[in-house]
Amino acid sequence: MNRQDSEKIITATAADLLIRHRDGDMALLYLYLCRTGCTDREKAGVDLFMPRQRLSEAYERLEMCGLLTPQAFPAADGAQKAEEAPSPSAKAISPPAELPEYSAQDVKIRSEQDSAFSALLKEAKLIMGRALSTPDLIKMLGMYDHLNLPADVMMELMHFVADCYRDKYGESRRPTARAFELEAQIWADRKITDFDAAETYIRLHRERKSQECLIKEAMDIRDRDFTDTERRYLSGWQDLGFGPEEIHLAYDRTVTKTGKRSMAYMNGILQNWHRLNLHTKKEILEKDGPSPRAGRGTPSSSGGKNIDIKKLGEIEEIMKGAGT
Repeated sequence: MNRQDSEKIITATAADLLIRHRDGDMALLYLYLCRTGCTDREKAGVDLFMPRQRLSEAYERLEMCGLLTPQAFPAADGAQKAEEAPSPSAKAISPPAELPEYSAQDVKIRSEQDSAFSALLKEAKLIMGRALSTPDLIKMLGMYDHLNLPADVMMELMHFVADCYRDKYGESRRPTARAFELEAQIWADRKITDFDAAETYIRLHRERKSQECLIKEAMDIRDRDFTDTERRYLSGWQDLGFGPEEIHLAYDRTVTKTGKRSMAYMNGILQNWHRLNLHTKKEILEKDGPSPRAGRGTPSSSGGKNIDIKKLGEIEEIMKGAGT
């Protein structure tokens, strides 16, 4: 393959991000998606000989660093393209920062000199349910030292990630140091560097999570979870301040107008309400209610003027008299 052909498959920017992550599964999946345009996860797992769990994690990591978008994977040889684009309001998460070249000796010295870091490693071992490998230890030092996340914040972060894993995969699934690292980058980007900020972030996350059942009901989604695309849209709408009631209004108008659930159409409605500074059901119904239907007192085809019923009766009598 020559240089020109290779540039059609992967951009230099994407290559730099994948190299920075040093994640083989993530890089392999990205190359596969770019080359095939495949949207079928089961087929991707078979073609790549990758177990479902590893494949799911690779998809998550691509999404978290902003590489998993329909625009990034033009369909090859007629392969099916993604039906909907991600929400314009969804924010791409920047990739983990380039960490210094820590060593096992660095970790050893730091754990001996810093009791808070030593306690952090012990807690990580309990949460992960196993002894930490050398790469795990190096990641932990990178989060603690390079991302400047204090020990109490790191403790909150690890337990938060463990809770998310249990919710998604069940009690038997334990988080990895890599999962901690990805979440730590998000917290560092959002300046969540003290205990109160960490508590607020976790509380808001749980409040949003608790709304999911209501939003599924509002969008008439039954017996399945949100897709990745739906979840990106949903996150963007929640960022704008919309809850289940407002999302239901947008869904109702979308289905009435298009006859189907269209995330892109819903997004247009909600974005417009945001531009108009309408964020509650009451505000929306008062200032952007449904167009009035034709009826009494509405403009008609008679020059836009209302017809006087009394005069209409008089005209009818005159017409009857003329016919006799």
